[in-house]
Amino acid sequence: MTGIDLTRQWQRVSEVPSVLSSGRQVVWSWFRAQGRLTQFAAVYLLLFTVVGLVGPSLTPYEYSTPHFNEDGTLKVLEQPSSEHLLGTTDRGEDVLSRLLYGARPTLITAALGGSIIISIGLLVGITAGFVGGPVDTALMRFTDIFYGVPLIPAAIVLAAFFGTGFISSVVVIGLILWRASARVIRSQVLQIKERPFIKIAQSSGASSFHIARHHILPNVAPMAILFFALGVGDAVIIQAGLAFIGVSDPFVPSYGVMVRNAYNSGALGEAVWWSLPPGILIALTVLSAYLIGRSIEGVNSDRALA
Repeated sequence: MTGIDLTRQWQRVSEVPSVLSSGRQVVWSWFRAQGRLTQFAAVYLLLFTVVGLVGPSLTPYEYSTPHFNEDGTLKVLEQPSSEHLLGTTDRGEDVLSRLLYGARPTLITAALGGSIIISIGLLVGITAGFVGGPVDTALMRFTDIFYGVPLIPAAIVLAAFFGTGFISSVVVIGLILWRASARVIRSQVLQIKERPFIKIAQSSGASSFHIARHHILPNVAPMAILFFALGVGDAVIIQAGLAFIGVSDPFVPSYGVMVRNAYNSGALGEAVWWSLPPGILIALTVLSAYLIGRSIEGVNSDRALA
């Protein structure tokens, strides 16, 4: 290896810290420019992500372990105390432990559901808008078919084939809710491909894949991030709804399952320490994702007007 090659490799390596530092500066500048509500949403999502990653190691007890009084009776619907900060369930399980453990399934729902939604939406939207013609027509009619598919009945039917699993319920959500992102991204691609730099790239002999990757995708990235954020909120709240009606694995302590268990116990209104926390966290997660998405949409609109 020559000295020039070594110098080039060192330059690539030395650029990494500067890129990371620049990324942190962009994120910090965006954070400071937001209102208090959006800042709260960003901090909440960051903390929720950390809890989702390390939550099982923070639980004071095993999430499925029943607890007993000194006389051997089960601690059924115990109110919050120093021993159980959020009380217990009707099976004597520690609510706080289940809440911390349940952050991970919710985080998986958000990441997986949002990723499937935007991945299919990007593929269909960019292909339809950039290729055009019969391909565009076929993909849009395909999208129209999915607009006519009701989510809850479709999830119930698919659960009959694949089982009421946790991951399968999230995949079903992603396979249906990509339709809105595909339509909007297609419309944006139709505008972008008429711009001069696309015409120059085509006249220079660049392949369609190269143009789509290096010119189309970067320009639709802000819209893709917006739909990913909105998809996160949709996936979380819909998966909670599916879990509540039983179209999900009941042994995965997601927040939807926790609310359903509280409802089935008949103590939904009585044991508020059990039923309210997962519902509040679902609402905060969906609201925070929506606020971040709206903020990104505002940045995208400002760029479009500039």
